Amino acid sequence: MKLHDVIVIGGGPVGSYVAYKLAGMGHGVVVLEQHKQPGEQVCCTGIISQKCITSFAIDENVILRQTNSAKLFSPSGRLIRLWREETQACIVDRAALDVAMAGRAQGEGAKYLSNSLVRNLQVGDDRVRVEAVRQGERLDL
Repeated sequence: MKLHDVIVIGGGPVGSYVAYKLAGMGHGVVVLEQHKQPGEQVCCTGIISQKCITSFAIDENVILRQTNSAKLFSPSGRLIRLWREETQACIVDRAALDVAMAGRAQGEGAKYLSNSLVRNLQVGDDRVRVEAVRQGERLDL
């Protein structure tokens, strides 16, 4: 069993951001990604607040559109319009965002293990043992 400082389960935006920050601090980081590569299968929309874009320093090339307004329709049919002068949210290409965030983490030294499905976690006093399957082979981390 090989020991790692940090094992991140999931190479989506949050997992990759955590991997990026911890690898940047000098920790040995491994990311277990269930799919062939980050961004291969996204599971939510790409609407992100402007504050999130700024806080996480998200690359501008993944931003498809910026918005400062919205129309909300209640179940009764009532329309509510929201508007602000400054940008409130950005619509991003989720697959491109996942790839960009993973690339940033890898640039800091994080290692990605694709096609890795976590089967079990065992929490001990001084470590966590992760059991996964990667391309039919059992991983014990």
